[in-house]
Amino acid sequence: MIDLKDKVCIVTGASRGIGKAIALRLAREGSRVELVARSRAALAELARGQPTLTAHVCDVTVPAEVETTVATILASRGRVDVLVNNAGIGVFGPLESTSYEDFRRVLEVNAGGTFLFAKAVLPAMKMQAAGDIINMSSVVGSKGYPEQTAYGASKHAVLGFTKALAAEVHDQGVRVRSICPGGVDTDMAGQARPDLDRSSLIRPEDVAEAVVYLLTAPPTAVVDNLNLRRRGNAPWF
Repeated sequence: MIDLKDKVCIVTGASRGIGKAIALRLAREGSRVELVARSRAALAELARGQPTLTAHVCDVTVPAEVETTVATILASRGRVDVLVNNAGIGVFGPLESTSYEDFRRVLEVNAGGTFLFAKAVLPAMKMQAAGDIINMSSVVGSKGYPEQTAYGASKHAVLGFTKALAAEVHDQGVRVRSICPGGVDTDMAGQARPDLDRSSLIRPEDVAEAVVYLLTAPPTAVVDNLNLRRRGNAPWF
C-alpha cells in the first residue's frame, strides 16, 4: 500500500460536497491538502483548526488564477503529488431551454478547469517523475440522460481528456485516472434529479474512499477508471 502521509494534494471544488469529503479523507491519511474553491468563507470554515489544510481562493476557469495558485503551492511545498479535479457545475433542463451561454459555462468549468489545473501541475510532476491526477467524471460521461445535455457533454469531455492525457504521460511517471459516480447526495444531484430519494444516493464519503483506494493501491496494477453506481441500480452502467 502506498502511504499518503505528507503527500501534497490539491483538491478543486473543495468547499462542499464531494470535494469537501475528499479533502477531509486525505487529511485523515496525513496528506497536506491544498483546498481550491471560489468561496473564501467556506474554505476558511473548512480549514479552521486543521493545520494540514490550506485554503486557496481560485476560479478554475481563469488561467492566471490557476497558474498563480499552483505556483504558490509549489513555492510553499516544493512539490505536488496529487491533483483531484473535482470542481464542477451543472445546468439541467430540456435542450430548448438551455442557453448557449449556460452550455459553454458548464463545459468551461467542468472540462476547462480540469484542463487548466492538469496543465499547471504537469511540469512539476514530470520533473518529479511521479504524480497522480484524478478527474471526476460521472455516469453521464458514458451514458446519456435526458435534460442533461450540457452536463453530459462536459463529463464526456472530462473522460476523453483523461484517456488522452493518461496515454500522453504514463511513461513519465504520472498516472491519470477518472472516477465516474452515479447519483451522489449533493445539492447538484437534488437539482438534477429531484425525483430521486436522497437516502438512496451514494454518499460523498463513498467517493472519497474511492479516491484513497486509487491513490494507495499497489502501483503494479493500475486502475484507470472507477465506475461507482448506486447500490439499488442495475449493474454495468
